[in-house]
Amino acid sequence: MRFGYCLDLSHILNEDLIFEAVREAGFDYIETQLTKLLELPRTQYKEALARLAGAALPCRAAMMIFPYGMPLVGEERNLDIIEAHAAKTLAIAGELGCETLVFGHGGTRRVPEGMTYEITQQRLIDVLRILDRLAAPYSLKIAVEPLCDTDMLVSFPEAAALAARCGSAVGALYDLYHGAALGQSPMDITKMPGKVFHLHIACPGGRTVPAETDDQAPYRAFAEAAKLAGYNGKLSIEAGVPEGADPARAIAGALGVVRKCFS
Repeated sequence: MRFGYCLDLSHILNEDLIFEAVREAGFDYIETQLTKLLELPRTQYKEALARLAGAALPCRAAMMIFPYGMPLVGEERNLDIIEAHAAKTLAIAGELGCETLVFGHGGTRRVPEGMTYEITQQRLIDVLRILDRLAAPYSLKIAVEPLCDTDMLVSFPEAAALAARCGSAVGALYDLYHGAALGQSPMDITKMPGKVFHLHIACPGGRTVPAETDDQAPYRAFAEAAKLAGYNGKLSIEAGVPEGADPARAIAGALGVVRKCFS
């Protein structure tokens, strides 16, 4: 497996302590926000790419395909605008060398007032089919992320079943934090193993980076589920450093924990 770290674009642009800690720890890749990259002036964008190249931190996964607030399922949504924006972000993903794009967007995939769940689901399928088509030239995979803070696609089986209706480039993601928040089991990924496209991990208790002092049982259960599903792809740590902790020690320790569990 390959292990990555979800790195906010601000850390890359400033080459701050978090960026340095991720670089020094020896992660295989980073995961960052596509739309934020799109919003950068070209010169600053090239600088960000140069920093990643210099740090040997390729961007193999990315999130935030659309900007916060862009309507995706409501009556006001515009599929032409959605497709035009997606074309730009996926082109950047291709330039970066991304392999997997995370489709979260919990706030903009909620069931709008006055709309049924079924109609909302079909409207979401419309968007994901656009992404499926646009992903092909870049050999990208789209991983739909179940989230605990929305009302549409809150479990891996639900996300994977919907992904199966959207094309071969669309699958699902399992996030330990979101799954644990809703009392779900990582064994859910064994129900549709062919649609496991990406994994996220954090300490379920506080969404902080995994540590040796944590209860290791959730991490071991997650790793066992991945093994049973035959998953050997990418896993990103999507978590913060605990307040007052040394970033370098915490981030390097987190990589050690996931390597020990999943390798």
